[in-house]
Amino acid sequence: MDRKRVIFIEDDADLLEAVSSLLREMFAVWVGRSGEQGLEVAGELGFDADVLLVDLALGEGMRGDQFVTEYRKRAKRDVPVVILSGAPRAYEIAKSLRASAVLPKPVEADELLGTIRLFARRSDSASRQGGSATNMAAGG
Repeated sequence: MDRKRVIFIEDDADLLEAVSSLLREMFAVWVGRSGEQGLEVAGELGFDADVLLVDLALGEGMRGDQFVTEYRKRAKRDVPVVILSGAPRAYEIAKSLRASAVLPKPVEADELLGTIRLFARRSDSASRQGGSATNMAAGG
């Protein structure tokens, strides 16, 4: 069975490394440190990831919400979006994006893995049925 593909966008290098290492135990993981870099990585995957894990505040350039919007314009199918953020308006922004879940920083490893696993399965099920994999869930 192919490993589910996760695109993780995070500007903090230490967090990017720690979370991507954790996720690689179960998933095929592509990373970007900016929204622009994330779109390049997504292009390499043909905009066909199984889950997007995105920080909202990405420093200079494109914000996480802008990355999600641009990704969806180019995507082949609906993809679950999990927001990993310490931003004060994270839940409000996630709702406007129709994100599947919001995980506040810092996040527990088990909660992160469980959330990504859940939405990766839903992504697979939704793509086979031609439906949407998006249901707002809040973590933490």
